Amino acid sequence: MKRRLSSILATLALSVSALAIAAPSAAIADEPPGVAYVALGDSVASGNGNLPYLDEACLRSNRSYPLLLARELGLAVVSTACTEASTADVLEQLGDLVVAGAIGPETELVTLTVGVNDVQLDADPAPDWGDVLGACSNKSPLPPEMCGVLLTASLQLLATLPQKIEALIDAIRAEAPSAQIIVTGYPLLFGDFTGTCSVGGGVTFGEEEARLINAAVLQANDLIAQGVAAAGDANVMYVDVVAGFDGHGLCDTGDRWISGLIAPQARTTDRGFHPNAAGQRALADILEAAIAG
Repeated sequence: MKRRLSSILATLALSVSALAIAAPSAAIADEPPGVAYVALGDSVASGNGNLPYLDEACLRSNRSYPLLLARELGLAVVSTACTEASTADVLEQLGDLVVAGAIGPETELVTLTVGVNDVQLDADPAPDWGDVLGACSNKSPLPPEMCGVLLTASLQLLATLPQKIEALIDAIRAEAPSAQIIVTGYPLLFGDFTGTCSVGGGVTFGEEEARLINAAVLQANDLIAQGVAAAGDANVMYVDVVAGFDGHGLCDTGDRWISGLIAPQARTTDRGFHPNAAGQRALADILEAAIAG
């Protein structure tokens, strides 16, 4: 989910306009050929907002789920995951790996988390997750019904996501013929609550708005799962992480594994509405269990 998301909500709280930030390209150098584990994806896979960073441009964290999973599995890993990455950006990430010789016949595992950032690619101007969440919060200048309108528009922009996921899987398979490929969905942002959910900075969400946002995430996950199914590859697995995060969303019954808004001046402000350190650990554990079968 985009780096811009938390800044938009924070600036909505301050009634200041936010600017879009372009996704930087991930760079790979001096990696051995055919690394055992390769990770691709967006800010959920890069672990943004969780210090320390291995790559400041992509907000790639040493506490991201790919690095945690690699340690648990005892595998060497290269991650090109980058904040704000779309499916097109992930195809470029794959190209970087190919040029570096970091993916090949010796690669055993590839993980992929991507999809929601594609909401801005197929129309101009287009709502993205930041616009949607801003419209669904108490700080929005828009009528309340615009929350559902923008969510619907966003999902319409994701109509071709299954084909894009399928194409990514085919491209990965061409470079890593023996690898197990795991494609993840996204956790829900909100848990069960009554009244309003405060996420920091004076920003709140109502029950209906939270329900609509969660429903949109579920629909995005379904589109990703459709792409995996369409690939028709027995060694590709879609892993739904929603159940694993049950009880740990914003304003949920247990500890938060999703961060609320972080102060705009903080170095970790990009963690807003992303998995925190506990959430990244949970993602690694969910994937490890899926791999073990």
